[in-house]
Amino acid sequence: MARIAILTCSNCTQDSNCASVVCLADMRKRRGFFQAYPQDEPLDLIGIINCAGCPTLAAPEKILKRVRAVAEFHLDALHLSFCMVTLCPFIKSYTALIKREFPGINIVMGTHQPADRDRFMQGVKELLCQTLAAPQTMNDLIRGTLKIPQE
Repeated sequence: MARIAILTCSNCTQDSNCASVVCLADMRKRRGFFQAYPQDEPLDLIGIINCAGCPTLAAPEKILKRVRAVAEFHLDALHLSFCMVTLCPFIKSYTALIKREFPGINIVMGTHQPADRDRFMQGVKELLCQTLAAPQTMNDLIRGTLKIPQE
């Protein structure tokens, strides 16, 4: 049995109301970056944590504290969500830090893969900036109903 956790982007989960629905669905269905696990091997989701946000002086310590919270439960793999891998300008420093502090944990660079990476990035930007009159959430982006202004 593989014991896994998912590290998500704080901006996406906190500011855009993402509930990790697609990440969890792909985990259950063994799609995306979860297809590497054998179908007959159970996956044990230890927890979902989010990053410390962009950027803070305490981000490295905060991210280690959050990873430690799941690592203490015999974690095999830490999946960095698609939003972390796609959007985070600090991803390289975070992964280097996690690898150094927790060398026994396999870091997987992704959960799911949206069909259109550029549209996802533009959609998240719109959600975080909310330039439209009607507020939208990550659910709108997932369902394909997000209205993205043309630049």
